[in-house]
Amino acid sequence: MIEYDTVIVGGGPTGGFTAAKIAEKNYKVAIFERNKKTGVPMNCAGLVTPRVFNLLKNIPQDKIIQNKIKGANIHSPSDEILSIGGNQVHALVINRTVFDQEIIKKAKEQKADLYLNNTVLSLQKKQDFVEIKTSKNINVKCKILIGADGPFSKTRDRFILHNPKEFLHGIGAEVSNTCLNPDYVEIFLDNKIAPGFFAWIIPINKEGTKARIGLCTTPSAPYPLKQYFSNFLKDKKTLPFLKNSKTITHIGGVIPLGVLKKTYTSNVMVVGDAAAQVKPTSGGGVYTGLLCANYCSQTAIEALKNNDYSSRFLKKYQKLWSADIGRELNIGWKLRTIFKNLTDKQINEYIKKFQNPEIIETINQYGDIDYPSKLIKPLLKKTPFLLKLLPKIIKE
Repeated sequence: MIEYDTVIVGGGPTGGFTAAKIAEKNYKVAIFERNKKTGVPMNCAGLVTPRVFNLLKNIPQDKIIQNKIKGANIHSPSDEILSIGGNQVHALVINRTVFDQEIIKKAKEQKADLYLNNTVLSLQKKQDFVEIKTSKNINVKCKILIGADGPFSKTRDRFILHNPKEFLHGIGAEVSNTCLNPDYVEIFLDNKIAPGFFAWIIPINKEGTKARIGLCTTPSAPYPLKQYFSNFLKDKKTLPFLKNSKTITHIGGVIPLGVLKKTYTSNVMVVGDAAAQVKPTSGGGVYTGLLCANYCSQTAIEALKNNDYSSRFLKKYQKLWSADIGRELNIGWKLRTIFKNLTDKQINEYIKKFQNPEIIETINQYGDIDYPSKLIKPLLKKTPFLLKLLPKIIKE
């Protein structure tokens, strides 16, 4: 039985980042990753805000950043287009495989042990530690177990016992031979293409000739995911961008929404997708996951220093991330609830109403992918017709 101070289940960016922060303080850390290679397969659109690199120090951005995005063209079902953005960079397109690998590389440099191709089979609480058994017959014990093991987290299911409120199912591809403005993401709101969410085309090079495309649907969608993707590729709104495109690789995944009310118990914390620390408005979880991983590692380090792994002590993690991003995620969930109940007719009407220079200027000035609530009050001043949609949010 190998003994560790901390074991992290999941070798994605949140797991790797958490491991590096704890190992940096000379604690013995292990990461168990079920895949054979870090960052493979890729199951992410790879669009993040520049804030991500404020959290990650000494990561080689030039190897990771593929393109810089200044705005978005939002297409309604009837193809009314709302163009937002401007001259400022609002988002970065990243190579997620290299991104994940560089984060894990930093963890290994801090002497964290990485076990690839190791699925965790068993998690057992024993007195004041946790025992872990893996598919490669590796048995370890640790003082703190951190679940960074994705949407269907075994750690969460075994110890936390709460689930995210919703799971989105995503499908996509990386394609070549596209015809895009490299500065703009194309977003498609249409229940015939992506019921309850949206579809996207993200240019991944500076020429606009390569893209990551995809969509998400809710589990209640009446048709199979592949059928929606086929509709998306043939839709008249997407043909100008994709009519000559060729598929390089396929992408798919699940996005958990509706952050957990409790992300800890004695000896255990969950972080990132395992805790549904994901923006409900966009489905993005890299920034929020890394932000929460910062607080998770901070709490773990303090617990190890104090030799206190009780639920009462680890509650500090919940308090820290909730104080920072919790309100934003809750407001995002309320916005999500409103959005997914809109009909195509309503979406058309709202896009038309937003095509007002003053409203667009307000969105460009206050819009923030990571903190959408910053836009609510300024937008309501310009668009009083939204008041009837947002009574619960205004109370916040």
